[in-house]
Amino acid sequence: MTSAEPTGPDYATWQGSSKALVEIGDLLVAYVPEGTLRVLLQQLTLHEGTREVGTHEVIDAVTDVGGNLVTFPLVDAVRADDRTSSRLDAAIARLRSDIAEETRAQVEGLEVTIDGDGSRRVRIAFALEISPQDLIDDPAHPALRDGAHHVRHDAPTLDDLRDRLAGPAPSLLQRGWEAVRGWVRRGD
Repeated sequence: MTSAEPTGPDYATWQGSSKALVEIGDLLVAYVPEGTLRVLLQQLTLHEGTREVGTHEVIDAVTDVGGNLVTFPLVDAVRADDRTSSRLDAAIARLRSDIAEETRAQVEGLEVTIDGDGSRRVRIAFALEISPQDLIDDPAHPALRDGAHHVRHDAPTLDDLRDRLAGPAPSLLQRGWEAVRGWVRRGD
């Protein structure tokens, strides 16, 4: 059973599994720039009153650029490729179906996070009342969890991920050996 219960606008981590999650990750990873630590996809169901009026979608990469965490929007690039876009829509529909089957509730907020170490998470929210205007307002609705949100609220985790992906720093002996090899090659 999932740890997610359909209560309030807070996100809960979905503990279930779906083959669609692997496909979503594979499709998105093809568009990330070098140095990407995290890729995220978020879809929010938008409402005006009691009427559903569409879906807001974010696809962002959080990337290490010279030691700084920078976000890059990927949605235009991903959606520009008709084949990828169709496959992504099908995979998201399967994921939503798997979640709905397990939770017996309509997911209104879906967030898929794929980290550079291969870990994948799905966070879900129920009973969100978000209008298109809520996304334009400053500040935007708190349910919006784009790349900038991850940088602001998850920077220590992203820094740790960057350090883990970088591997261990070379030892003093290894740096010395590399310096000697460089001198020999240059004839110093």
